[in-house]
Amino acid sequence: MDFFLITSFTKDISRFDLIGILIGHFIFGIALTQLLDWNWLKNLMSEEDKTRMLRSYTWKDLLVDGAIVTVVLGIIFLIISIFL
Repeated sequence: MDFFLITSFTKDISRFDLIGILIGHFIFGIALTQLLDWNWLKNLMSEEDKTRMLRSYTWKDLLVDGAIVTVVLGIIFLIISIFL
């Protein structure tokens, strides 16, 4: 039943509306990133732990990170394609 709500909503929204929503979310994300205090991130790990973690980072970890980014981008493009 929820699928019919999505399809009726997509008929009411235009490309201009979708582009405005995406740009608005992007601007909000940048503004929120600039407003938040990120200094606490420096204190999460000691310098020895940081260097040990970076030395143990392998190509397999890079492959997993790339796969996660690919899946997230695929979901975003899927959502955009529903509305276009």
